[in-house]
Amino acid sequence: MREIILDIFKDKIFSNLDQINSVAIVGGGLLDPEVQALLKIKHLEVDCYGIDEDLIEFDLNYLQQINKLYDLVICSQVLEHLFDAKTALINLIHMTKPGKFLWIGCPASNRSHGSPEYYSAGYQPELIIRLIDVYCNSSSVGGVIGSQRQYFMTHALRIWPTKKELKNPLINYNFNRRQESVTKKIIRFLYDFPLRAYLYSLPYKPTSQVEYATETWVFTRIDALKP
Repeated sequence: MREIILDIFKDKIFSNLDQINSVAIVGGGLLDPEVQALLKIKHLEVDCYGIDEDLIEFDLNYLQQINKLYDLVICSQVLEHLFDAKTALINLIHMTKPGKFLWIGCPASNRSHGSPEYYSAGYQPELIIRLIDVYCNSSSVGGVIGSQRQYFMTHALRIWPTKKELKNPLINYNFNRRQESVTKKIIRFLYDFPLRAYLYSLPYKPTSQVEYATETWVFTRIDALKP
């Protein structure tokens, strides 16, 4: 589903690209697909923020002194790893120039995972938009995307399927995905086989139905901070 989210990102951002010269990546880096898509068509000033050593130190859980504002702030696959989403959104808003843009991508419903902490299975776009509206005047759109098959594989099989595996759950099973002995891999495959066979009865094409959503996106133009 990340490819579809990337297409939505391009649709929203590229139509405003003439207004964007500076970009902040918060919780990611230059290899993020959103950044790569931008840099292919325009030279941009890009700064990367986060808690990793190779990033500008920035912990979204705590209110930060913002010394630089950006035309576009991107925060992708980060919110679920934060214990204070409200403070995180305040920081992201304060990094964005008035009249410019904030992009947020996060799970709508995910399985537990590290990187390094994990606090939430995901957020609905309406929650993010309403929280943004508390702190600033803005114009936002958002949505969710997923499929029944993707949702089942994420929660029942507890894997993030590749594009090929999502389309062909048995044929493209990634036997080397786990660091286990061959015996354990075979046992796991036999255990999963009935579930994977059942997947063929479920639609794999993307849908915006909330009950099968695995990804959330929000695109906001920040007009002015509220007192």
